[in-house]
Amino acid sequence: MATAQGPFSLYVHIPYCGSKCPYCDFNSHVVPAVPEAAYTDALVGELDARAGLEEWRDRAIQTVFFGGGTPSLFRPQSIARLLERAAARFGFLRDCEITLEANPGTVDPEKLRGYRNCGINRISLGAQSFQPRLLRFLGRTHTAEETEQALAHVERSGFENFSLDLIYAVPGQTLEELDSDLRVALSFRPPHLSAYNLTIEEGTPFHRELAAGRLRPLGEEEEIEMADRIEQRLGEAGLLRYEISNYARPGFESRHNLNYWRGGDYLGLGAGAHSFARDGAHNAGGRRWWNEKSPARYIERVAESGFAAAGTEESDPEKAAGEFVLSGLRLSAGISLTAFSARFGKNLLELRPEIPDWIDAGFMEVEGDRLRLTRRGLMVANSLFVHFV
Repeated sequence: MATAQGPFSLYVHIPYCGSKCPYCDFNSHVVPAVPEAAYTDALVGELDARAGLEEWRDRAIQTVFFGGGTPSLFRPQSIARLLERAAARFGFLRDCEITLEANPGTVDPEKLRGYRNCGINRISLGAQSFQPRLLRFLGRTHTAEETEQALAHVERSGFENFSLDLIYAVPGQTLEELDSDLRVALSFRPPHLSAYNLTIEEGTPFHRELAAGRLRPLGEEEEIEMADRIEQRLGEAGLLRYEISNYARPGFESRHNLNYWRGGDYLGLGAGAHSFARDGAHNAGGRRWWNEKSPARYIERVAESGFAAAGTEESDPEKAAGEFVLSGLRLSAGISLTAFSARFGKNLLELRPEIPDWIDAGFMEVEGDRLRLTRRGLMVANSLFVHFV
Protein backbone atom coordinates (compact mmCIF):
# COMPACT_ATOMS: atom_id res chain seq x y z
CA MET A 1 0.00 0.00 0.00
CA ALA A 2 1.43 3.35 -1.01
CA THR A 3 1.29 5.86 1.84
CA ALA A 4 1.69 9.53 2.51
CA GLN A 5 5.46 9.76 2.91
CA GLY A 6 5.93 12.04 5.86
CA PRO A 7 6.52 11.89 9.60
CA PHE A 8 4.20 9.85 11.80
CA SER A 9 3.46 9.40 15.49
CA LEU A 10 4.37 6.32 17.53
CA TYR A 11 2.17 5.05 20.35
CA VAL A 12 3.47 2.41 22.76
CA HIS A 13 0.96 0.66 25.02
CA ILE A 14 2.13 -0.75 28.33
CA PRO A 15 -0.96 -2.50 29.71
CA TYR A 16 0.04 -3.34 33.27
CA CYS A 17 -1.36 -1.64 36.38
CA GLY A 18 -1.01 -2.06 40.11
CA SER A 19 -4.82 -2.04 40.39
CA LYS A 20 -7.83 -1.55 38.13
CA CYS A 21 -9.81 1.66 38.66
CA PRO A 22 -13.62 1.15 38.63
CA TYR A 23 -14.15 3.73 35.86
CA CYS A 24 -11.40 2.46 33.54
CA ASP A 25 -12.26 0.76 30.26
CA PHE A 26 -8.74 0.90 28.84
CA ASN A 27 -6.84 -2.28 28.01
CA SER A 28 -5.12 -2.56 31.40
CA HIS A 29 -4.28 -5.68 33.39
CA VAL A 30 -3.31 -6.46 36.97
CA VAL A 31 -0.91 -9.42 37.17
CA PRO A 32 1.06 -11.04 40.02
CA ALA A 33 4.36 -10.15 38.36
CA VAL A 34 4.83 -7.77 35.42
CA PRO A 35 6.78 -9.56 32.61
CA GLU A 36 8.76 -6.42 31.80
CA ALA A 37 11.62 -8.09 29.92
CA ALA A 38 9.39 -10.33 27.80
CA TYR A 39 6.98 -7.51 27.00
CA THR A 40 9.82 -5.16 26.05
CA ASP A 41 11.22 -7.88 23.78
CA ALA A 42 7.82 -8.09 22.10
CA LEU A 43 7.59 -4.30 21.61
CA VAL A 44 11.03 -4.25 20.00
CA GLY A 45 10.11 -7.24 17.84
CA GLU A 46 6.90 -5.63 16.60
CA LEU A 47 8.72 -2.35 15.91
CA ASP A 48 11.31 -4.19 13.82
CA ALA A 49 8.62 -6.02 11.87
CA ARG A 50 6.64 -2.85 11.12
CA ALA A 51 9.80 -0.94 10.17
CA GLY A 52 10.33 -3.38 7.31
CA LEU A 53 6.96 -2.63 5.70
CA GLU A 54 6.56 -0.15 2.85
CA GLU A 55 3.95 1.98 4.64
CA TRP A 56 6.48 2.96 7.36
CA ARG A 57 9.81 2.66 5.55
CA ASP A 58 11.98 5.80 5.36
CA ARG A 59 9.61 7.81 7.53
CA ALA A 60 10.66 9.73 10.65
CA ILE A 61 8.88 9.80 14.00
CA GLN A 62 7.46 13.17 15.05
CA THR A 63 6.01 12.23 18.46
CA VAL A 64 6.13 9.24 20.81
CA PHE A 65 3.61 8.48 23.56
CA PHE A 66 3.99 5.73 26.17
CA GLY A 67 0.46 5.09 27.46
CA GLY A 68 -1.29 2.47 29.48
CA GLY A 69 -1.90 0.98 31.87
CA THR A 70 0.92 2.44 33.90
CA PRO A 71 4.07 2.90 31.78
CA SER A 72 5.96 4.23 34.81
CA LEU A 73 5.98 0.68 36.21
CA PHE A 74 8.71 -0.03 33.63
CA ARG A 75 12.34 0.82 34.33
CA PRO A 76 14.07 3.56 32.34
CA GLN A 77 16.33 0.90 30.84
CA SER A 78 13.36 -0.78 29.14
CA ILE A 79 12.03 2.52 27.82
CA ALA A 80 15.52 3.42 26.59
CA ARG A 81 15.82 0.14 24.72
CA LEU A 82 12.69 0.80 22.66
CA LEU A 83 13.59 4.43 21.98
CA GLU A 84 17.08 3.45 20.83
CA ARG A 85 15.64 0.88 18.42
CA ALA A 86 13.05 3.37 17.14
CA ALA A 87 15.81 5.92 16.52
CA ALA A 88 17.84 3.32 14.64
CA ARG A 89 14.97 2.05 12.49
CA PHE A 90 13.15 5.34 11.79
CA GLY A 91 14.90 8.35 13.26
CA PHE A 92 13.28 11.16 15.21
CA LEU A 93 12.53 14.67 14.06
CA ARG A 94 14.82 17.15 15.79
CA ASP A 95 12.07 18.48 18.07
CA CYS A 96 10.33 15.12 18.62
CA GLU A 97 7.92 15.19 21.58
CA ILE A 98 8.34 12.03 23.71
CA THR A 99 5.74 11.59 26.45
CA LEU A 100 5.45 9.01 29.21
CA GLU A 101 2.36 8.60 31.37
CA ALA A 102 3.12 8.18 35.07
CA ASN A 103 1.09 7.49 38.17
CA PRO A 104 1.98 9.12 41.50
CA GLY A 105 3.59 6.59 43.79
CA THR A 106 5.42 4.86 40.91
CA VAL A 107 8.10 7.51 40.31
CA ASP A 108 10.94 8.91 42.35
CA PRO A 109 13.78 11.33 41.49
CA GLU A 110 16.13 8.56 40.33
CA LYS A 111 13.55 6.99 38.02
CA LEU A 112 12.52 10.36 36.58
CA ARG A 113 16.15 11.28 35.90
CA GLY A 114 16.51 7.93 34.15
CA TYR A 115 13.51 8.67 31.94
CA ARG A 116 14.89 12.12 31.19
CA ASN A 117 18.31 10.72 30.29
CA CYS A 118 16.88 8.12 27.89
CA GLY A 119 14.95 10.71 25.88
CA ILE A 120 11.59 11.29 27.57
CA ASN A 121 10.98 15.04 27.43
CA ARG A 122 7.35 15.21 28.61
CA ILE A 123 5.64 13.57 31.61
CA SER A 124 1.86 13.15 31.90
CA LEU A 125 0.93 12.61 35.55
CA GLY A 126 -2.42 11.05 36.47
CA ALA A 127 -3.39 12.98 39.59
CA GLN A 128 -7.20 12.81 39.04
CA SER A 129 -7.89 14.61 42.36
CA PHE A 130 -6.22 15.96 45.49
CA GLN A 131 -9.22 15.04 47.69
CA PRO A 132 -8.65 11.85 49.73
CA ARG A 133 -12.36 11.03 49.64
CA LEU A 134 -12.56 11.31 45.85
CA LEU A 135 -9.33 9.37 45.33
CA ARG A 136 -10.78 6.48 47.33
CA PHE A 137 -14.05 6.63 45.39
CA LEU A 138 -12.14 6.58 42.08
CA GLY A 139 -10.13 3.56 43.21
CA ARG A 140 -6.82 5.38 43.03
CA THR A 141 -4.06 3.79 45.09
CA HIS A 142 -1.97 6.96 45.49
CA THR A 143 -2.50 9.74 47.99
CA ALA A 144 -2.71 13.48 47.39
CA GLU A 145 0.63 13.84 49.17
CA GLU A 146 2.25 11.37 46.76
CA THR A 147 0.94 13.39 43.82
CA GLU A 148 2.42 16.60 45.23
CA GLN A 149 5.72 14.83 45.85
CA ALA A 150 5.72 13.44 42.31
CA LEU A 151 5.08 16.89 40.85
CA ALA A 152 7.96 18.30 42.85
CA HIS A 153 10.18 15.46 41.61
CA VAL A 154 9.13 16.12 38.00
CA GLU A 155 10.16 19.75 38.31
CA ARG A 156 13.48 18.97 39.99
CA SER A 157 14.28 16.33 37.37
CA GLY A 158 14.35 18.97 34.65
CA PHE A 159 11.01 18.40 32.92
CA GLU A 160 9.92 21.79 31.65
CA ASN A 161 7.10 20.14 29.72
CA PHE A 162 4.65 18.13 31.80
CA SER A 163 0.91 17.58 32.02
CA LEU A 164 -1.50 16.91 34.86
CA ASP A 165 -4.78 14.96 34.62
CA LEU A 166 -7.84 15.79 36.71
CA ILE A 167 -11.26 14.13 36.77
CA TYR A 168 -14.36 16.16 37.60
CA ALA A 169 -18.13 15.64 37.82
CA VAL A 170 -17.52 12.75 40.20
CA PRO A 171 -20.72 11.65 42.01
CA GLY A 172 -20.95 13.64 45.22
CA GLN A 173 -18.20 16.07 44.26
CA THR A 174 -18.79 19.67 45.28
CA LEU A 175 -17.77 22.87 43.54
CA GLU A 176 -15.61 23.67 46.57
CA GLU A 177 -13.71 20.40 46.12
CA LEU A 178 -13.15 21.21 42.45
CA ASP A 179 -11.88 24.67 43.38
CA SER A 180 -9.44 23.07 45.83
CA ASP A 181 -8.20 20.60 43.17
CA LEU A 182 -7.63 23.43 40.71
CA ARG A 183 -5.87 25.57 43.30
CA VAL A 184 -3.42 22.80 44.23
CA ALA A 185 -2.83 21.75 40.62
CA LEU A 186 -2.13 25.32 39.49
CA SER A 187 0.29 25.90 42.38
CA PHE A 188 2.73 23.67 40.46
CA ARG A 189 2.41 25.84 37.33
CA PRO A 190 1.74 22.98 34.87
CA PRO A 191 2.17 24.02 31.23
CA HIS A 192 -0.59 21.54 30.28
CA LEU A 193 -3.63 20.23 32.13
CA SER A 194 -6.31 17.75 31.06
CA ALA A 195 -9.69 17.94 32.82
CA TYR A 196 -11.95 14.98 32.01
CA ASN A 197 -15.55 14.74 33.15
CA LEU A 198 -16.17 11.30 34.61
CA THR A 199 -17.92 9.14 32.05
CA ILE A 200 -19.46 5.80 32.98
CA GLU A 201 -18.29 3.28 30.38
CA GLU A 202 -20.13 0.04 29.70
CA GLY A 203 -18.48 -3.02 31.21
CA THR A 204 -16.84 -1.16 34.09
CA PRO A 205 -17.68 -1.63 37.81
CA PHE A 206 -19.09 1.90 37.85
CA HIS A 207 -21.47 0.96 35.02
CA ARG A 208 -22.73 -2.01 37.03
CA GLU A 209 -23.18 0.23 40.08
CA LEU A 210 -25.12 2.72 37.95
CA ALA A 211 -27.36 0.01 36.51
CA ALA A 212 -28.09 -1.26 40.03
CA GLY A 213 -29.06 2.22 41.19
CA ARG A 214 -26.17 2.47 43.63
CA LEU A 215 -24.42 5.26 41.74
CA ARG A 216 -26.00 8.64 41.09
CA PRO A 217 -24.20 10.92 38.58
CA LEU A 218 -24.08 14.65 39.07
CA GLY A 219 -26.84 16.63 37.38
CA GLU A 220 -26.23 18.29 34.03
CA GLU A 221 -26.36 21.80 35.51
CA GLU A 222 -23.76 20.90 38.13
CA GLU A 223 -21.48 19.39 35.48
CA ILE A 224 -21.79 22.48 33.26
CA GLU A 225 -21.03 24.74 36.22
CA MET A 226 -17.89 22.72 36.93
CA ALA A 227 -16.80 22.85 33.29
CA ASP A 228 -17.25 26.62 33.28
CA ARG A 229 -15.27 26.96 36.50
CA ILE A 230 -12.41 24.90 35.06
CA GLU A 231 -12.20 27.02 31.91
CA GLN A 232 -12.33 30.22 33.96
CA ARG A 233 -9.66 29.23 36.51
CA LEU A 234 -7.30 27.73 33.96
CA GLY A 235 -7.73 30.70 31.63
CA GLU A 236 -6.82 33.07 34.46
CA ALA A 237 -3.65 30.98 34.95
CA GLY A 238 -2.68 31.27 31.27
CA LEU A 239 -3.85 27.78 30.26
CA LEU A 240 -6.01 28.13 27.16
CA ARG A 241 -8.56 25.56 26.06
CA TYR A 242 -7.40 24.07 22.76
CA GLU A 243 -9.49 20.87 22.86
CA ILE A 244 -12.66 19.83 24.65
CA SER A 245 -10.80 18.48 27.70
CA ASN A 246 -7.31 19.96 27.28
CA TYR A 247 -5.70 23.25 28.26
CA ALA A 248 -2.17 24.50 27.70
CA ARG A 249 0.08 27.49 27.66
CA PRO A 250 0.79 28.53 24.05
CA GLY A 251 3.36 26.15 22.59
CA PHE A 252 2.72 23.36 25.14
CA GLU A 253 -0.23 21.66 23.44
CA SER A 254 0.11 17.87 23.17
CA ARG A 255 1.51 17.46 19.66
CA HIS A 256 0.97 13.71 19.80
CA ASN A 257 -2.77 14.08 20.42
CA LEU A 258 -3.01 16.90 17.89
CA ASN A 259 -1.79 14.45 15.27
CA TYR A 260 -4.72 12.14 16.13
CA TRP A 261 -7.27 14.96 16.04
CA ARG A 262 -5.93 16.25 12.71
CA GLY A 263 -6.14 12.84 11.03
CA GLY A 264 -2.42 12.07 10.84
CA ASP A 265 -0.76 8.66 10.57
CA TYR A 266 0.21 6.79 13.71
CA LEU A 267 1.73 3.41 14.49
CA GLY A 268 0.64 1.64 17.66
CA LEU A 269 2.81 -0.97 19.35
CA GLY A 270 1.74 -3.22 22.19
CA ALA A 271 -1.27 -5.20 23.39
CA GLY A 272 -4.50 -3.66 22.11
CA ALA A 273 -2.75 -0.73 20.40
CA HIS A 274 -4.42 0.84 17.34
CA SER A 275 -2.76 2.17 14.17
CA PHE A 276 -3.79 4.22 11.16
CA ALA A 277 -2.11 4.86 7.80
CA ARG A 278 -3.53 6.80 4.87
CA ASP A 279 -3.57 5.25 1.42
CA GLY A 280 -1.51 8.03 -0.12
CA ALA A 281 -0.74 11.71 -0.02
CA HIS A 282 -3.74 12.54 -2.22
CA ASN A 283 -6.11 9.79 -1.10
CA ALA A 284 -8.70 10.53 1.58
CA GLY A 285 -9.14 6.94 2.78
CA GLY A 286 -6.90 4.80 4.89
CA ARG A 287 -6.52 1.62 6.89
CA ARG A 288 -6.87 0.97 10.61
CA TRP A 289 -5.76 -2.09 12.52
CA TRP A 290 -5.53 -3.11 16.15
CA ASN A 291 -3.50 -5.62 18.10
CA GLU A 292 -4.37 -8.61 20.22
CA LYS A 293 -5.58 -7.26 23.59
CA SER A 294 -4.26 -10.04 25.82
CA PRO A 295 -0.67 -9.15 26.84
CA ALA A 296 0.33 -12.81 27.10
CA ARG A 297 -1.10 -13.63 23.69
CA TYR A 298 0.46 -10.47 22.23
CA ILE A 299 3.90 -11.58 23.42
CA GLU A 300 3.36 -15.05 21.93
CA ARG A 301 2.19 -13.79 18.55
CA VAL A 302 5.05 -11.33 18.13
CA ALA A 303 7.51 -14.07 19.02
CA GLU A 304 5.93 -16.26 16.33
CA SER A 305 5.68 -13.78 13.44
CA GLY A 306 6.67 -10.27 14.50
CA PHE A 307 3.06 -9.11 14.25
CA ALA A 308 0.01 -9.30 16.54
CA ALA A 309 -2.83 -7.65 14.58
CA ALA A 310 -6.26 -8.90 15.65
CA GLY A 311 -8.32 -7.00 13.11
CA THR A 312 -8.22 -4.43 10.33
CA GLU A 313 -10.65 -2.22 8.44
CA GLU A 314 -10.49 0.00 5.40
CA SER A 315 -11.76 3.55 5.78
CA ASP A 316 -13.45 4.71 2.58
CA PRO A 317 -13.46 8.46 1.75
CA GLU A 318 -16.97 9.04 3.12
CA LYS A 319 -16.21 7.38 6.43
CA ALA A 320 -12.81 9.05 6.59
CA ALA A 321 -14.46 12.44 6.08
CA GLY A 322 -16.81 11.83 8.99
CA GLU A 323 -13.93 10.75 11.22
CA PHE A 324 -11.93 13.81 10.21
CA VAL A 325 -14.81 16.11 11.19
CA LEU A 326 -15.45 14.19 14.42
CA SER A 327 -11.84 14.60 15.50
CA GLY A 328 -11.29 18.12 14.18
CA LEU A 329 -14.33 19.59 15.91
CA ARG A 330 -12.85 18.55 19.25
CA LEU A 331 -10.30 21.32 18.73
CA SER A 332 -11.07 24.90 19.71
CA ALA A 333 -9.58 26.00 16.39
CA GLY A 334 -11.97 23.72 14.53
CA ILE A 335 -11.45 22.57 10.94
CA SER A 336 -10.02 24.34 7.93
CA LEU A 337 -12.67 24.28 5.20
CA THR A 338 -9.97 24.60 2.53
CA ALA A 339 -7.96 21.69 3.94
CA PHE A 340 -11.09 19.55 4.11
CA SER A 341 -11.97 20.27 0.48
CA ALA A 342 -8.42 19.55 -0.66
CA ARG A 343 -8.37 16.21 1.14
CA PHE A 344 -11.88 14.95 0.41
CA GLY A 345 -12.98 16.89 -2.66
CA LYS A 346 -16.17 18.03 -0.93
CA ASN A 347 -17.55 21.15 0.69
CA LEU A 348 -17.66 20.45 4.43
CA LEU A 349 -20.75 22.60 4.93
CA GLU A 350 -22.58 20.29 2.51
CA LEU A 351 -21.37 17.06 4.11
CA ARG A 352 -24.23 16.98 6.58
CA PRO A 353 -27.46 18.90 5.93
CA GLU A 354 -27.67 19.56 9.69
CA ILE A 355 -24.56 21.77 9.76
CA PRO A 356 -26.29 24.98 8.57
CA ASP A 357 -29.05 24.33 11.12
CA TRP A 358 -26.47 23.86 13.89
CA ILE A 359 -24.84 27.15 12.86
CA ASP A 360 -28.21 28.90 13.00
CA ALA A 361 -28.89 27.35 16.42
CA GLY A 362 -25.59 28.65 17.77
CA PHE A 363 -23.83 25.29 18.20
CA MET A 364 -21.29 25.96 15.43
CA GLU A 365 -19.79 28.99 13.76
CA VAL A 366 -17.74 29.79 10.69
CA GLU A 367 -14.97 32.33 11.07
CA GLY A 368 -12.83 32.92 8.02
CA ASP A 369 -11.73 29.52 6.75
CA ARG A 370 -12.66 27.57 9.87
CA LEU A 371 -15.71 25.72 11.16
CA ARG A 372 -15.75 25.18 14.92
CA LEU A 373 -18.00 24.50 17.86
CA THR A 374 -19.19 27.46 19.86
CA ARG A 375 -19.07 27.51 23.64
CA ARG A 376 -22.68 26.30 23.58
CA GLY A 377 -21.78 23.58 21.11
CA LEU A 378 -18.98 22.29 23.33
CA MET A 379 -21.54 21.60 26.04
CA VAL A 380 -23.51 19.25 23.76
CA ALA A 381 -20.58 18.02 21.67
CA ASN A 382 -21.32 14.31 22.10
CA SER A 383 -24.87 14.79 20.82
CA LEU A 384 -23.49 16.45 17.68
CA PHE A 385 -20.65 13.97 17.16
CA VAL A 386 -22.94 10.95 16.78
CA HIS A 387 -23.98 12.34 13.39
CA PHE A 388 -20.44 11.83 12.07
CA VAL A 389 -19.85 8.27 13.24
